[in-house]
Amino acid sequence: MPLLETIYEEFEFANDMQEIQASQLYQPYYVLLSHLFPPEEGYIVVPHYNPPIPSRSVEFKNIYTVKHNEADVLFFLQVKSSEDLSNISSRQEADLQMQEKFRHITAAVRIGMLYGVCAMGTKICIYRLHVKTRLLSRSLELVTNTAPVVDCWNIDILTPEGQGKLCKIAQHTKEMSTQIRQSCLISD
Repeated sequence: MPLLETIYEEFEFANDMQEIQASQLYQPYYVLLSHLFPPEEGYIVVPHYNPPIPSRSVEFKNIYTVKHNEADVLFFLQVKSSEDLSNISSRQEADLQMQEKFRHITAAVRIGMLYGVCAMGTKICIYRLHVKTRLLSRSLELVTNTAPVVDCWNIDILTPEGQGKLCKIAQHTKEMSTQIRQSCLISD
């Protein structure tokens, strides 16, 4: 599913800039997440401008969490500047923040797999937590180090491939959420 023209326009400035500050991406990512998880389907995109958890970083940026009817956390996205991508310590700090967020919200997760995305500019790294096993992977490999290479951010959301991957994650997340809601209705 390609991005709607209005969403693409929100990110269009990124094509012309070498360095994109995180604050320039807050609105585009909010619009994108609201498209992928529409409020009319009961999804709520919640921006957190202050660290929702104690963070070791003064450079903390913005995190969006997606919930369904204000209940379970289903997905989250952290926004960083594009310049952070070229700095190993910035990538390491972003990775630590993502791991902290997963640890913090695991108790509020009832779906089988929790996705988190770390965006640096329009490049994203996809994290997956298998909730039962507590195994966390980043870009399809287990998280074993805290100095992820640039290649972990190998998906550009402005490309059809990147949009497709993000849409598949949103669809899978919504399917897991629907299964949980249906099983709650059956057990009531």
